[in-house]
Amino acid sequence: MRRPIEPYCRVPIVVREADPRASEVAGRVIALIAARRPGAQAEHVGSSAVPGLAGKGTIDLLLPASPDEIPAVTRDLLDLGFQRQAIPTAFPPTRPMLQGVIRHDGTSFRVHVHVVPASSPEVPAIRGFRDALLADPALREEYTALKRAIVADGTVDSVAFTKAKHGWIDGVLRRLGLAGDGAAPPA
Repeated sequence: MRRPIEPYCRVPIVVREADPRASEVAGRVIALIAARRPGAQAEHVGSSAVPGLAGKGTIDLLLPASPDEIPAVTRDLLDLGFQRQAIPTAFPPTRPMLQGVIRHDGTSFRVHVHVVPASSPEVPAIRGFRDALLADPALREEYTALKRAIVADGTVDSVAFTKAKHGWIDGVLRRLGLAGDGAAPPA
């Protein structure tokens, strides 16, 4: 049986212009998740959720779940073809990030699904960061410049890239009143 989500492969980070198909791709994956797990309410977050915002081209989804459901949610995502992240220490089983690739319109799109305990302060932080980027063109420009500078400095590893953005994102969350446990949203 062919799964809708294909194997993920890590690639060097490149900051590219936004793909206008990102919302459509996210919608397809959200529908796949909802069909596999009725009641699951994944949502599009991260840079690809902000039209026109340059980024690494990954479709990030937030999937809040009650802590006791996270193992079953994870199994359902694995059944769709998602894989666990190759670096297990980055996201523990209590807050997994699963990854995969979906083909859409002749293009392969990398997808990250962040399964987060619904009561975690990370949930409103992720949403708030996305919403702030949607609302503020200056913030989008600043964020794009930061990402381009990180890559220009030679950072092409995804973990190092995320760590390099963390302080800036944490500062934005503090200004927005959304600073939680220090975990930066996917973007």
